[in-house]
Amino acid sequence: MAKNLKSILILAIGLGLAYWFVSRLDWHSVGVYLLNAKIWPLVLAAVLVNLTMLARSLRWQAFLAPIKPVGLGNLFAATSIGFGALFVIGRAGSEIIRPTVLSLRERLQPSATIATILIERIYDSSTVGLLFSLNLIFFELPADRAQAWEGLGGTRTVGLSLTFGLLFGLAVLVMLRLKAELIIRWVERVTNRLPKKLTLPLLNFVRHLAEGLSVLLNLRKLLVTIFYTACVWVLVSVATWLALFAFGVNFSPSQIIFTLGFGLIGSIVPTPGGSAGAFHAAAAKAFEFLGLESNLAASIAIVYHLIAFGPPFLLGLYYLVREDISFGQVREMIASEGETSELKKQKAGISS
Repeated sequence: MAKNLKSILILAIGLGLAYWFVSRLDWHSVGVYLLNAKIWPLVLAAVLVNLTMLARSLRWQAFLAPIKPVGLGNLFAATSIGFGALFVIGRAGSEIIRPTVLSLRERLQPSATIATILIERIYDSSTVGLLFSLNLIFFELPADRAQAWEGLGGTRTVGLSLTFGLLFGLAVLVMLRLKAELIIRWVERVTNRLPKKLTLPLLNFVRHLAEGLSVLLNLRKLLVTIFYTACVWVLVSVATWLALFAFGVNFSPSQIIFTLGFGLIGSIVPTPGGSAGAFHAAAAKAFEFLGLESNLAASIAIVYHLIAFGPPFLLGLYYLVREDISFGQVREMIASEGETSELKKQKAGISS
């Protein structure tokens, strides 16, 4: 019942934002903007978005390395299917499908792949959030748009607050890795009386999360994952600039970072259609803050959404038709995780 209410609430939020987005537009003007947009920058932007799938797969491979070596082909297929699903069922469903596909292809424990997906989200959110917050410290909005930030103390105050918050969060993650054994023993004590079918996947998740976070303490691995993260967001930034250029808008790198920050906020809302409604509203509002006319901002937001989520959907669809994954396989994989973990504990007890 609670799950159904949550789904209804998420759908209502998405529909509400979509209605707010479309109800204030002059669709004749939007149509004119769309018809006059250049095609080649949009095609190139779509190619760059698909290249981010390769960069994400290489980074995921680095995150999984402390747990198990994984083939790049399987990682690329799982990443493509996951991001393709994002366009249809939203981020929450996508981040279940992607690790599930990889777990079935590589016979990995679901807790391992889900833990590394969480680390990936931390990297991406921290990267965009840190760039956005640092950018705000020195960012100058048009005078008529800056008033909206005065109630928050201005862009510099917001930027400094976000920067300190993100740095604190990163420090907490480092401490989690350093104190992993203590945390795992504490979780074992707290969950000792609960059914093992529930506690073993949770303990595995905490262990794999700690193993994945080991990249934060290994300089070479840290630099590798930072490099792949930089590749992802450089490609996304250039694709964003190309989408704007197609409509005759030439934003600076600072303005692109500002729009990416708003886009991240919109994409967090887990509505179907690649956060449809929320993404459009956030992206359009960012463009308006930077001085674009509302119908032009909406036109770019629509195309930008299709470029950001459409190409991965087509790539994921290609890989999806090659897969034969059933819910029974998923249940079997989750059940085997608990059995495997218990067997490992028994072996460890015998050997000791």
